[in-house]
Order: sequence, then C-alpha cells, then structure tokens
Amino acid sequence: MRRIVPVILTLMLVGMVFASDETIGRHMAVRALGKRAASGDAKAIYDLAMLHDRGYDTVAVDSARSTMLYRLSAEKGYAPAQSYLGYRYFKGEAVRQDVDSALYWFAKAAGSGDARAANNLGYLLAEGDVVARDYPQAFHWLSVAADAGLPEAESQLADLYRGGLGTEADTLKAAGLYMKAARGGLQDAEMKLVAMMREKWKSLPADSAVSLGRRYYTGGAPYAGVALFGMAADNDSPEAYALLGDAYSKGQGVGYDHDRAVGLFLRAALKGNASAQFVIAELLDIFPDALSRDEFKGLIETCFPQGGIPKDFFVPSYWYELAEKGGVKDAASAARMLLGR
Repeated sequence: MRRIVPVILTLMLVGMVFASDETIGRHMAVRALGKRAASGDAKAIYDLAMLHDRGYDTVAVDSARSTMLYRLSAEKGYAPAQSYLGYRYFKGEAVRQDVDSALYWFAKAAGSGDARAANNLGYLLAEGDVVARDYPQAFHWLSVAADAGLPEAESQLADLYRGGLGTEADTLKAAGLYMKAARGGLQDAEMKLVAMMREKWKSLPADSAVSLGRRYYTGGAPYAGVALFGMAADNDSPEAYALLGDAYSKGQGVGYDHDRAVGLFLRAALKGNASAQFVIAELLDIFPDALSRDEFKGLIETCFPQGGIPKDFFVPSYWYELAEKGGVKDAASAARMLLGR
C-alpha cells in the first residue's frame, strides 16, 4: 500500500489584497490575518500557523508556536488543522511522536470529512503496523477518501477489493478504482492493475486485447495499455505493433525509443496497417535513408524473400499510396484510425 499522505502546506491566503507598495501590502495582510486569528477564526489561526511553519514577511519561523496554533485551530473543529496535527504527531515533527494522538486527530478530521485524514486513518488500520489491524474500518475510511477523489485512497481501496479484505472480493471494482487512481496520476495503481489482470488478459484474442488496451492507453492509463498491446503483439497483431510504435515514439507508458518505434511502425506497415504506412511515408519524406539501416534489413528481407522488394519501396509515394488505399489520407485520419478517436 502507498505510504501515509502528508498534508501539503501552502502559503496562499485567499482574498488577500496587496497595496501598490508590495512590502506595505504584505504587512497589512499579515496584520489582518492576525486580527482574524485573535478573534477566534479557526481558519485564520490555521493560516497563521502555516506562516510560522515557513516564515513570511514579519512572521518568524517558530515551530512551537505553529504547533500551538494548529492545536488551537483543531480544538475549534477546523478539519485541516486536525488532519495536519495528526500528521505531526504521527511523524514526530515539532512534537513528541505519539501514535495515539495522531489517531485521535486523524479520526476527528476524518469524521469532519477531511479526505486526507480519512485516507491516513484507513491506511493505518489496513496496515496494522502501529495500530491493531481493522479491515472493515479501513474499508470505511478509505471509501470516504476515495469518494472524495483522492487517488491514493482509490488505489488502497482497490487493494482491499482485490484481496477481499473488509469487504467481498470484487476484481471489477478493484480494476475500476485502479483506473481512477491512474487517471489521477498514481502510476503504481496502473502497475497493480496489470499485475492483477495479466493472466486474464493473456487469454484475450488479439483484437480484444488491442481494443481494451486502446481504452486504457487513451484514457489515462498508458502503462496498462502498453501491457495489453504487448500481449496482442505476441500474437502478431499489426494494430498492436502500430500502437506500440506510437507509445515508444511518445514515451507514453514506456520509455522513449525512436529506433524501436520506427521498427514497430515498419512491422505494422509491412503487415498492412494503414496508419503505420502513413507514418513510414512521412518518415521517408524527412529521412530518405531511414529504412536503409541495418536493423531493418532483416525484417524487410523476411517479408520479401529472394529479393522481391518493390522498386519504389524506399520512396514516400509508395507508402502514401498504400495508406490511402487503407483509408488514411493525412495525419489526422492516421491518428483517428490508430487511436480510435
């Protein structure tokens, strides 16, 4: 599972209006914040605590004071302060490490709807390292955080569905949650998705693997898409070769590799894929000797044994004509046919 998620501090003070003199404006903003904090405004107290964490203008760095202010804001029921105070106790930052206090404040914040606190509480209950493991409660709190759209929680909740921990096993729900987490930028969720589904995907016909892979590839989970393309390519699918060529040419789901991309596009083009044929035509327009390199000779000779290579094989027009016969007239139509959009 992913590590506990810290609260990210920002120094954005919403609604601050700075005077034309920037320095005077900052002083005025800090004073205004101090007045709101002194009046008991829980959010202002939290914002002032953040300033003491980092230091700002006339506010000196003071960890002890920031902790006192976080606690005051938390005691007034401000969920972000409760969540961050819990994180401080868990990590022992500027306070004595105290897991019980961390759990207390995480629970307070989570109960108030703070997604990060719910995620952290769910994580701790699922891991069982510093608190007694409780999968049903972990499932509850991770569900709260996942419903709020937190990718880390979506991935951890998927882990529970995958293993039937605290809930009934449901690989379909797990796959959906891993996908959502991947779309949220969590790459290890894609890796978990592939690990969970690899054996099932291997049994798919090539065209089904390509279709599903394209959905992942264009839907925010390129690593999963490339895994499926690779399986279809193992079954000699021209479309899969072309899609893998696209992935390597963009460094999407795999590391960028120009030579490998060209080889895959060529393999797809030789097997009749119109989008790949157009790509090869454009390549030859720019680099006339692109297909003359040694690494491509064996592939070409395999397709044209006994020296039967067409005389215009290395001329762009040869490939443009083939692509047009396959329904591809320009780069836009090549992309539409390849990516299905």
